[in-house]
Amino acid sequence: MLSLYVSILLLFSTMTPVAAHAENTTSLNANNITAVEITGDASRLELSTKDTEPFSATTNSIATGWFSRWYSSWFSGSCESGTTMNLVDRTLSISVASTPWLSNSECEVSIRANVPKNTNIGIRQNALLAKLTGDFGAIHISSNAADVSLEGYASGLDVSGNAIKTDVRYERSNQDETIRLNSNALDAYFSFGADTPISYTVNAMASFIDSKRHNTPGAKPSLDIRGAFVRATIR
Repeated sequence: MLSLYVSILLLFSTMTPVAAHAENTTSLNANNITAVEITGDASRLELSTKDTEPFSATTNSIATGWFSRWYSSWFSGSCESGTTMNLVDRTLSISVASTPWLSNSECEVSIRANVPKNTNIGIRQNALLAKLTGDFGAIHISSNAADVSLEGYASGLDVSGNAIKTDVRYERSNQDETIRLNSNALDAYFSFGADTPISYTVNAMASFIDSKRHNTPGAKPSLDIRGAFVRATIR
């Protein structure tokens, strides 16, 4: 029996983590795109509009579950994803499909893209953790559960879903922006320049609104906040 225990310990001692936990990476040039469309399963997303860096998009799938440490000679395949990325005219189209070797919870898909300024963004995913930094065109997001941050600018922002958290920080305004949030459960933070007049409406069953900004009827940016349960902070 002792020899059996020793054999098992020796076996597990040989099962060491592989570098980067078996990643799959795909990259694409994004020089001439005017829109990004993302659909499908859950992912992490980072979008930027930096002129000082190449315009490109990368998808990456990586094993993240508790068993990901134990890749060995038993498993020669990496954390494979059915995610596809292609260009249709001037639209970057990404379809996220997680197909890990163990279960959907074991494989995480991440997307990173640096795109030209004023690019329009359209996202329809089951779940999403998104960070957007820079100057964008119109942003439309629909997701069952989403955590979305925007730092910079968008000509319009529309986020809807069942459970939504947003952190929206406008660095400038053209006084023509509309921001719409619609979620069953909504936790939202907004900040605008000190001299930027804004208007906002809240339609909710239960809400807690912490605003230090004057609500100026007809002013832009305008906030249209809707949900069953809403907590919103406006600065």
